[in-house]
Amino acid sequence: MGSWGAGISGNDTAMDLRSEYQAAFYYFDVETALEKIDGYVRKEGFDESDEGEWCDYYYSLADFMWKKGILTDGVRDRAIEMIDSGFGLDIWEETGKAALKERKKVLEKFREKLCTPQPAKKKIKPNVHLEPIFNAGDI
Repeated sequence: MGSWGAGISGNDTAMDLRSEYQAAFYYFDVETALEKIDGYVRKEGFDESDEGEWCDYYYSLADFMWKKGILTDGVRDRAIEMIDSGFGLDIWEETGKAALKERKKVLEKFREKLCTPQPAKKKIKPNVHLEPIFNAGDI
């Protein structure tokens, strides 16, 4: 797990999955997109047994969905359950009391956010930034 802060998106997993979320929710309805994302994440080799990675994935998914106005009750309830149970905090405890305290603070604010009404549904566009294969003047 690469992490640079206690925030929900302050880690490699959350940042790497953002484009996957955008594509899935652009091309599929919410339920199908959730199935595709879950399958992709599990294919990439992590699941609930890797608490740190799973939290990074699930919290970033819930955050993305909330911001886009498409958060389902199931995703919200599971994220809140994970926060309430302390799931994934062992890794933060290993980094020290200050980091653990900060993470708990972030998660409590995130929990409060998930319990508020989400914004109106927003249009989702996939990230289609493509690197050019030719240099200027090649053609």
